[in-house]
Amino acid sequence: MAQYKHSRLERLKLSDSDINGRSFGGTMLAFIFALILTLVAAGIVSIGITFTTDSTPDIDPDTGNLILSNALVLDGPYSSHVTEGWTFVPNITPEMAETSLDLAEAAGTVSDGDQWLSSVFTAHRAYAENVKIRDTWRGWFDYNYSADWQNTGNTDVAYQRFLVDDEKCISAAYIGHFECDEEIKSLSLTFHKFNGTAWVYCNGKFIDCIGARTPVFNLNAFADYITLIPEDGKLDLVLVVTCNPQIANPGILSEPIIETRTANDVRTVITAGHFAIVTLIFFVAIIVGSNIILGSTRNKWLFVSFFISFAAILLYYLADCRFLSVDCLIRADLRYVLLIIATATAFLENSQLFKGTNTQNKFVLLKKGHYIVFATGLTFIITYFVCAWVFGMLLPEFIAIMFALTVTTLTIFINLFFYNKENQKILLWALLFSLMFLVLYLAILMDGMIVYTIPTYSTIFVIFSLIAEVTLVSTYINQQREIKRNAAVLKRQVREKTVFISEINRDLVLTNKKLMEGEVARKNVLSNVSHDLRTPITAIRGYAELLLSAQDNLSLEQRNSYLSNIVRRSEQMERIVSDIMELTRMESSDSDFHFTSVSISEMLDELVVMYSMDLEDSEKKLSLDLPSRDSLIVKADPAKLSRIFENLISNAINYTGPQADIKISAWRTGDTSHISTQKIHITVEDNGIGIPEQDLPRIFDRFYRAKNSGVNIKGTGLGLAIVKLICDKHDAEITVKSTLGKGTTFEIIMSASY
Repeated sequence: MAQYKHSRLERLKLSDSDINGRSFGGTMLAFIFALILTLVAAGIVSIGITFTTDSTPDIDPDTGNLILSNALVLDGPYSSHVTEGWTFVPNITPEMAETSLDLAEAAGTVSDGDQWLSSVFTAHRAYAENVKIRDTWRGWFDYNYSADWQNTGNTDVAYQRFLVDDEKCISAAYIGHFECDEEIKSLSLTFHKFNGTAWVYCNGKFIDCIGARTPVFNLNAFADYITLIPEDGKLDLVLVVTCNPQIANPGILSEPIIETRTANDVRTVITAGHFAIVTLIFFVAIIVGSNIILGSTRNKWLFVSFFISFAAILLYYLADCRFLSVDCLIRADLRYVLLIIATATAFLENSQLFKGTNTQNKFVLLKKGHYIVFATGLTFIITYFVCAWVFGMLLPEFIAIMFALTVTTLTIFINLFFYNKENQKILLWALLFSLMFLVLYLAILMDGMIVYTIPTYSTIFVIFSLIAEVTLVSTYINQQREIKRNAAVLKRQVREKTVFISEINRDLVLTNKKLMEGEVARKNVLSNVSHDLRTPITAIRGYAELLLSAQDNLSLEQRNSYLSNIVRRSEQMERIVSDIMELTRMESSDSDFHFTSVSISEMLDELVVMYSMDLEDSEKKLSLDLPSRDSLIVKADPAKLSRIFENLISNAINYTGPQADIKISAWRTGDTSHISTQKIHITVEDNGIGIPEQDLPRIFDRFYRAKNSGVNIKGTGLGLAIVKLICDKHDAEITVKSTLGKGTTFEIIMSASY
């Protein structure tokens, strides 16, 4: 667990500094500045809210109809927020509404043009006039005391329970009579906050539902809207809302918005962008915070509490804004539970920040306080569900918010009056973190303020996260400046150690080079073996399996043929392994080469005699052209140099026809008076099949064989690679010239030594 260093003084003054030179006074100034900045930001948001609510409809004093703004005629981002002027009728279900509207239309209720179809709902029912729709803790239950009721002897309205879509619910209707410019062809209706499902009827016709169940994650939650078509400049709007009877605040909780299609598109884009920003900031904060926590301490509970608190706030936002598409009852459960979880884990995080400090070890309540908070939060959650299951009612979210505000305020109090002598950097971060949650909870408490249907608390979450990230960046910049100030001292210390380190580094480089060469050689062996042994092994296995499976069905001639193929493939494998081992041995070390003076003339003469004997029974001719009085002496490894000429002569014999003419030549060039300028040239020329031009650059690669070399089954593809490697070890140059169908010439140029 993380342990922090502390002063050994028994008494510390507020002006004393911690080990990093920070004082409690400085921490308080920073905290107060952050608090003032938050208040200013809240003021700016409030002003923005005031000036971005667009227009509100006027109420005709004679008819009580709502007059929509003429600006809605224009094709621009114009909208009207309908806060008041609604008529509220309880105990109206969607089925009842549709039936009543159909009967009213059939009976010609509006034939005189002065009545509205929806007036049928208020003829013989209790209803409330001029209802104001706003965010309250009790939803439409508050209308019992705040509205002007008609057709009822008392204000205590009883809400009946109905069965809608096979679910028990309470239901009521919001009625609005709107007049607008007759040039308006269509408008959009939306509202951000409500509990239940809204069934929308316009001018007597059912339009659609808002808040109906969708897949679990609904990215278009803010884009839920209904298209309204005015008739003769009138909108007879009926919103029937059905809600679970356990919900403490049913109905519409934010003002409905009637707007142009352009305004609706703008709202959709803004809210979708806001969702993207909140999600991005959340993940950035998680990544940055996790990196800091995991990089500075092994306290796993600090990381867990940090992650859960942020995740709970994000889930609250997704549930509250209907991105998580669940019914209103589950949404209410989530909001209540997530607030308590976020609060309890934030308190645990604050406790873990100071884990192991002298102050926490001194006071038992500080050390065990998070257990009390968790127990209290768990009690509230259990009570919530007991009330729901036993009494059929939900505790209001207000209780969870009060719990959150109380615990967060207590956290700030503990930090200021108990942890003020601890590490000031940790204290400042703890205070700012608690301040963020305090402001978030206050914003949730007063979330009647909505800008473009964006919750205020989510905007504050973004602002605080951005401030935290900017602070981290600025801290990093300050650390870089401190590093620069200490650069001179570091340079001097580095200079003193440079020579010693250079010597060690040189030794390490040499050792590493040898290790790398050995590793490369090992890998090459594995690569080479797997590359070229697969074909003969497969052939041998195939012939063997065929012999086993056929048994006596094969003739003696076939059996001998298969066995001959197995022997031939085995010999091919032996050649491959031999070439691979030789190539790998030469690559891995220079110690395998033993240089001495070698006569090229004598070596070529011996090789020509040997190969001429092999060609006695064929028509192929092998000729040698050497200077008469020059032994052509070079410094070389005799065995390796002989291998070069053997490979080249063998290739010339193998890749030529029956009438082959193979010519081997050697001569000296350069200034005869200066041995250092003299070169020995050796060529092997044939009139065979030649090499395609596109294959010439790769003929020295391992296992590479020209496309026209398939007639030769003896080759391994390593012969020329061995030749090139031996030439490189001798600092010799090898070139090739070839014409397809006419022949090939290899030339080797070596430095003369005598």
